[in-house]
Amino acid sequence: MTITLSGTAKTFGDFTAVHPLDLTIPEGSFFALLGASGCGKTTTLRMIAGLEEPTSGSILLGDDDITHLPPHKRPVNTVFQNYALFPHLDVTENIAFGLRRRGVKSVKKQVEEMLDLVQLGDMARRKPRQLSGGQQQRVALARALINRPQVLLLDEPLGALDLKLRRQMQLELKRIQTEVGITFVHVTHDQEEAMTMADSVAVMYGGRVVQLGEPAELYENPRSTFVANFLGTSNLIEAEVDSEGTDEPDELRVHVVGDDATLRLPRARCAAEGVDAGTKVLVGVRPEKISLTRTDGADSASQGGSADGRAGVPEGRNRLTGRITDASYLGVSWQYLVETPACSELTVYEQNVSRDDRLTPGAQVVVHWRPEHTFALDATQDAAAGEEAV
Repeated sequence: MTITLSGTAKTFGDFTAVHPLDLTIPEGSFFALLGASGCGKTTTLRMIAGLEEPTSGSILLGDDDITHLPPHKRPVNTVFQNYALFPHLDVTENIAFGLRRRGVKSVKKQVEEMLDLVQLGDMARRKPRQLSGGQQQRVALARALINRPQVLLLDEPLGALDLKLRRQMQLELKRIQTEVGITFVHVTHDQEEAMTMADSVAVMYGGRVVQLGEPAELYENPRSTFVANFLGTSNLIEAEVDSEGTDEPDELRVHVVGDDATLRLPRARCAAEGVDAGTKVLVGVRPEKISLTRTDGADSASQGGSADGRAGVPEGRNRLTGRITDASYLGVSWQYLVETPACSELTVYEQNVSRDDRLTPGAQVVVHWRPEHTFALDATQDAAAGEEAV
């Protein structure tokens, strides 16, 4: 079922938890509400569940107005972080609980279907204390799904799991949602969770949705500094639109503040208000998009291709010069911090495939990347917004 929130808001006394919100969650989608603590995502979920009544606005499930319906009359079930399993009941009885409470006598077939769905058929007679955290979560999912809800709400369901198990369960949740085909609405503060599982993500901040879209779109084309910093890591560089422009009508040219460097980017990737000459912008690039090349003519640490004769950097790339101040081994990659005239600390990730062992602290380098990997944001925003929320 499609969920439609129209002007839906929630206040607690003088505090506005959710500002008037217009949001459509498509039927059969895996939808994530993503944000830091206190952003309003859980309050929004609780209003859909009927656990909080909106101060204003409406909530529709399909064509039905459910704004004032009590929770038990909504075709919606919720899975919480603590699972809330009954410790004295085994897996089978925990899953069957909702059906038995509604007076259903014959539950065996439906319970077996749920056990198969969550792959716990061989643990049907175990008690919750005999299960791992991931197995307990599957029981909670089965207990919710056996009631055949039209919408399943998930409130930080993976928060109590360790990192490895959490990643396994991300794939399991997506598999289960695909098999049952109902609408999942997932609340999380974990960017990886949202990016891995959701078809669409609403990023919330201060009780508002600041950007909505597919995970890749949000990551590649952030429209604010908060989204740029909260979803992964971004290097943001102060610049202003160059008066000379470029020969390409779909391209912008910007001059870096505090440096002689000029950078190029697609005009469509500029989220700043207006792009007239002199407009101040924050130019962004993700750390994994950047390559490092020593300025002594050494081959690029991670990029091949023809060089233009200046430090072996391929033609047409954006570039800044600087000095490595730190190099850290992260397993799947190396992280470098580079000091440049344009930015006191640029972060660069180099995949751990083949590394130039001369890329050490103190080395003089050129950082370079493709213009199409560059974006620009309104410079009136706080460049650090979202960093404290990560």
